[in-house]
Amino acid sequence: MKHIGMDIDSATTHISVFSDGGRETIRTKVPTREADLVAFLRSIPGPKRVALEESQMADFVTRMIEPHVTKVIRCLPQHNRLISESEKKCDREDARNLAELLYLDRLKAVHHAPWEYRQLREGVRAYWTASWDLARAKSRLKAFCLFNGVHCVGDKPYSRRYRPRFFEEIAKRSGNTQLLQQRYGHMDSCRTRKAAHIKILRALAKPFERDVRCLQTYPGIGFIGACILVAYLENGWRLRNKRKLWQYCGVGIRRHESAGTGRRGASRKGNRYVKNAVLTAAAAISSRRNADNALTELWRAGVTAGIPPDRMKRNLARKVAVLAQRALRFKQEYDDDRVLTPP
Repeated sequence: MKHIGMDIDSATTHISVFSDGGRETIRTKVPTREADLVAFLRSIPGPKRVALEESQMADFVTRMIEPHVTKVIRCLPQHNRLISESEKKCDREDARNLAELLYLDRLKAVHHAPWEYRQLREGVRAYWTASWDLARAKSRLKAFCLFNGVHCVGDKPYSRRYRPRFFEEIAKRSGNTQLLQQRYGHMDSCRTRKAAHIKILRALAKPFERDVRCLQTYPGIGFIGACILVAYLENGWRLRNKRKLWQYCGVGIRRHESAGTGRRGASRKGNRYVKNAVLTAAAAISSRRNADNALTELWRAGVTAGIPPDRMKRNLARKVAVLAQRALRFKQEYDDDRVLTPP
């Protein structure tokens, strides 16, 4: 078995090959093109494993070389301390270190979902990019109005109904109405893009219609939140237990302790999209005026018992994550009785 480490750049790929005896036999670089990479791998006889770090190009390279090798391992860069903390850090040495870690079986592989889930993830990320672009466009529009002395609060500056009024106010203060028109045009363009991304997301979620429908029966989870949970939790069996789930969702506990002393706090890691989905659901549940479901009752009981609201919201987010995982596993819609059962 040959052990191959690849450090991939947009133009060139540095390659190191270790033999089964742990000795480096080849060190070279080739252009990052399909023909060159495939030709190099075919020139190495026998079974071979390839390791490369997760990056923007990792998925493309993996699909390119997978038919020509025994196994491809895409690993987490933050776990490769031999590379990230080395005093000799360059593409050539990184490739050698990857091959050495592969030979020693000390790489932590990244989970890769089936193609349909990967497509849904790409749709989710594109939707959020469009949503953030729209939020920035709105902020810049409001900042332009304030710069010209037009005080504006709420959503009125974004409405077509009140748009002529803002043009009049800017003109009275000798502001540049052409720039205001450009701000509005940019915001309208971002709105159109966001609406288009929602349509794309609905099409990508069609194969998982049952899962999305089940999740939407849970308080605080809408269509976007359901798509995020389906895209990243998949069929619910990806993560073995609730502690792994909480860690992945970014709502676990961060511990720094030694000899019984130290501190604990909220996790600062996890998947930001899933974290946003479960915390948004918790915020929606906690803001309900009427306790019309067991989750809202759980929130009110916790606050009444003296638990700080921010801590109680995280507890609620953990509960939502566990319930969502169970819904994906067993296709179960929301049930108040299930909420009161310990996860």
